[in-house]
Amino acid sequence: MLAGLTLMYATTNGVGAYALTVMRPLQIKSFGLDPQSAAFLPTLLFLTIAIASPFVGRLLDRWNPRTVIAIGAFGATGLIFLQAYITSYTVLCVFYILYGICMSLAGIISFMYLVNKWFHQYKGLATGIVILGSSLGGIIFPRIAVMAGSDWQKACMYLGIASAILLLPPILLIKAEPAVIGTVADGVHFPDRPNTPSVKPDLSLRDALRSYTFYLVLIVTGILWFCIKGYLQNHGFVMKDLGQTPATAAKLLEYFSITAIAGKLFFGYLSDRITKEYILVLAISIMAVGFFMLTALSAGIWLLNAFILIAGFGFGGAFTLIQVWVASIYSGKRYGSVLGIVTMIDELAGSTGMIVLGTLRKVSGSFKSGLDLMLGLCLVAILCALLVRHFKAGGSNFLLAYSKSKK
Repeated sequence: MLAGLTLMYATTNGVGAYALTVMRPLQIKSFGLDPQSAAFLPTLLFLTIAIASPFVGRLLDRWNPRTVIAIGAFGATGLIFLQAYITSYTVLCVFYILYGICMSLAGIISFMYLVNKWFHQYKGLATGIVILGSSLGGIIFPRIAVMAGSDWQKACMYLGIASAILLLPPILLIKAEPAVIGTVADGVHFPDRPNTPSVKPDLSLRDALRSYTFYLVLIVTGILWFCIKGYLQNHGFVMKDLGQTPATAAKLLEYFSITAIAGKLFFGYLSDRITKEYILVLAISIMAVGFFMLTALSAGIWLLNAFILIAGFGFGGAFTLIQVWVASIYSGKRYGSVLGIVTMIDELAGSTGMIVLGTLRKVSGSFKSGLDLMLGLCLVAILCALLVRHFKAGGSNFLLAYSKSKK
C-alpha cells in the first residue's frame, strides 16, 4: 500500500505541479494568452486545492478513504486526456479547477490519512517514502511531457496514458485500516518498545481551534510553504538574475528534487527516534543556510550547486516533518478535518509566497529582498516550533484546559 501511495502521489503532483508548467508556454502560444492570464492558471490550481482541502478532510473522517482516493484518481486521469480537446481559455480555467479538486481527493491529505492509520512506530519513515513521490513526479512527468515536442495535445495523451498506468492500479492496494485485513497498525502490538507512542486524547477540530498550539503549528507550516512554493515557482527568475541559462536552471531544479528525496527519507527516519520539534528546527535551519548562501556570497556555479544541495535537503526534511508533526499532535477520529485546515493554510501561504516573491523581484529589480524575507520568516518558524515543544512538554494548552475544566 505504501508503494501504491507513493506512485499515486508522484502522478497527481507530478502532473499538476510540474508537467502542466512545461506545457504552459505552448498553451500560451496556442491560445494567444498574455502573461497575466497565463500566471493566473497555477494560482487558480493552488487556490482550488486550498478551498477544497477542508471539505476533503471532513470526507475522510466520514467515508472510506479508498472511495475518496478512487474518485480523485479516475477524475484526474480523465481530465488529463480531455485537456487535449480544450480550445478556449475559459475551459482551460475550468480544467485547472477540476484538476485541483482531484489533486485534493487523491493527494497529500488522503495519503497522510492512510499513513496515520497504518503506521505508528515508523510513521516518519513511511511519510518520507510517500512524500518522496512528489520529487519523483517532478523528475518523471516533465520528461514525459517534453517527449511530444511542441505538440501539447499529444503531451496530454502521453501524460494520460502514464497516469492511467501509475494512478489507477494502486487503488487495488489501498485498505481503509489494518483491521480490514485482520491486523493492527505498525508498532501497536509492541507497547513495551520505547519508540511506540502512548495513547493520546482524541482531540476534535473544535479542541484544536481553541488551543494555542494549533495556531503556532499553522504559523510554522504556513511559513514553510510560503518559502518552499514561493521559491520553486520563482526559481527560473532567480537563476536568470544570476546570469544562468534556462537549461542550467532546469538542471539545478532536477538536482534540487534529487536531494529533496534524500532529505525526506533521512529526516523521516530521524523523526521516529528524536523529538520532532528539534528535527523540524534542524531541517528549517539547513534550508535557511542555503538561502543565506545565495544572498551573502557571490553566485558562481559551485555556489549554486552547493545551494541546491543544501536547500533541497532541508526542504525535503521540512516537507516531511510538517506532515509527521501534525499527525503526531492531532491523530485521532477527526485527524482528517484538522489536516484539511492545515493543508488549506499551506496552499494559501504557498500561493501568497509565489505572488509576494514575484512582486518583490519586480519592484526591487532583484531576488535579494525576497530571499531576505524568507530568512526572517524561517527564524519565526523556528521560534514557533520551539514554543510548541515548550507547550507540549509543560502541558500548556490553556484554552483547551480551561474548556475542559468548565465541563
